[in-house]
Amino acid sequence: MMHAAQERGAELRIGTVTGLARQGGDVVGVDLDGERLEGDAVVIAMGPWSVLATRWLSLPPVFGMKGHSLVFETEETLPPEALFLEYDEGPGSILSPEVFPRADGTTYVCAISSDAPLPVDPASVVPDDGAIDRLRGLCDRVSPVLANSRVIASQACFRPLTQDGLPLIGAIPGARGAYIATGHSVWGILNAPATAEAIAELILDGAAKTVDLSPFSPARLAALDAPASSSLASP
Repeated sequence: MMHAAQERGAELRIGTVTGLARQGGDVVGVDLDGERLEGDAVVIAMGPWSVLATRWLSLPPVFGMKGHSLVFETEETLPPEALFLEYDEGPGSILSPEVFPRADGTTYVCAISSDAPLPVDPASVVPDDGAIDRLRGLCDRVSPVLANSRVIASQACFRPLTQDGLPLIGAIPGARGAYIATGHSVWGILNAPATAEAIAELILDGAAKTVDLSPFSPARLAALDAPASSSLASP
């Protein structure tokens, strides 16, 4: 999707945002590694790390729930349908693995969550001890295809959660020009395209037509008063 956007004139810039560019009360851009980048809109879409934007904006808290995943090289051995399971790992342990065959010949499998603290630096996220071995064992028992496929990635991530379980999608109160799109929990992998379309409509047309965003307004939850700290705890 990024390549398609770049072909249509978009530019990808990777760096650290250190603040927001403002004109009066409006948000007109960001400060990226000391450089002011202006734009018509700023969208906070950093998953659980969206909580860092509370340093500059009045936003509800966003928490992180850690999950683990494997990516297999399965080629065309699996059908294209996603698979959602309930897996009895043993006494008192029921897992909910999800299997996503992809068009590029790989298959993504995720399961095994934990409430580990969210680190400030996403690059420091690593799997919990033993979690990848547990997940690989699960895959071996669930599918002969996965058991005989090469693992090309073993990883962990943090899913963004909100206090009421619904995502934050919409304009940020008191900061015209600023928007947020996060908090989808495990459903971000499926809801991201619809969220992006709705946010684009909101920015360009003043209202979303494809999705009713009113249940997801960030104004429904109290803003986080305390500044983001160097140690971000899970809920």
